[in-house]
Amino acid sequence: MALFINGQKTLHYCLATVFLVLSFTISATSQAVQLLDIRSDEAADDCNPEISQVRVTVNGVGYGGILTVGLYDDPHHFLVKQGRKRRIRIPATDEQHIVCFSLDKHGTYAVAAYHDKDADRKLKRRWNMLPGEPFGLSNNPKPVIGFPKFSDSAFTTEGLGADIIINLHQP
Repeated sequence: MALFINGQKTLHYCLATVFLVLSFTISATSQAVQLLDIRSDEAADDCNPEISQVRVTVNGVGYGGILTVGLYDDPHHFLVKQGRKRRIRIPATDEQHIVCFSLDKHGTYAVAAYHDKDADRKLKRRWNMLPGEPFGLSNNPKPVIGFPKFSDSAFTTEGLGADIIINLHQP
């Protein structure tokens, strides 16, 4: 009987330890998200395969910092603020993330994504102006010297939108 009681005490001790560790992890994650400065207008739309959306799967992200995904519809201002229709930022917490943009109309779009590892809300650039943080575009064009073309990343939406996969390139 004493062995069973000790076993129960051991079980209670183990469960209490697991609860404390999980509580600390959840609290730390919640605090980290608050420190990332993600604004309410940068939140992703709820993904719904039954409405017109651009659903973007981003691979090669990793943990820490912010994943930034931009939707562009202006070929003359691709990858610049004036050409961006919308930007989504989420905490980078896994190798793969799915973000969704609800569409108000169909058209031709391109998507750019980068992993802002230090969460400073800016894409780091190397000396040659190429991205210094993991970066990718819709259609996964091969990296080139110079500014990417809208046409290499463009896709057209219709019906329920489009499903896009972006594989981030490591700098």
